[in-house]
Amino acid sequence: MKHDRLITRSMKAILLVLTLYFLISCSQFQPAAQIYERTSPYSFEDTLLNLDIAISEQNYRIIHRSHIGQAVRDRGDDDFPLATITNFCNITYAKEMMQINPQLINEMPCFISVRQSGSDGVVVSTKLMDEDVADTKQSEFAKKINLNLKTIIGATIE
Repeated sequence: MKHDRLITRSMKAILLVLTLYFLISCSQFQPAAQIYERTSPYSFEDTLLNLDIAISEQNYRIIHRSHIGQAVRDRGDDDFPLATITNFCNITYAKEMMQINPQLINEMPCFISVRQSGSDGVVVSTKLMDEDVADTKQSEFAKKINLNLKTIIGATIE
């Protein structure tokens, strides 16, 4: 009987320690950025051309393009996979976003990457905005932008 109480106390102590560890771990957890990606049936160059059209069809304007893969190739690694990041913005959305939460400026401009990926061919991807926030306006805005990003990627690979 004494032995059973000792085991029960030990189990309770272990359970308490594990619970505390779990709570502390969860409170420090920061969710990873949600990456949305799809594989393109087109060549790298054709995918970039399709992306340009899809961006303009959603009323965004391209503001910058970084040719990362080509830059690595230019430094002597001729077989490095091509990878390009396209930054784009819609000023109306940027204004709306800033009115909702000025800190969201860090989410703009939007970007989509196109990269060669060995076995996967050409991959088109972006980082989605966090929709799981307390502010209803910010959550709805994020949903709208995420839908636009998904629509752009969908049109790029169709």
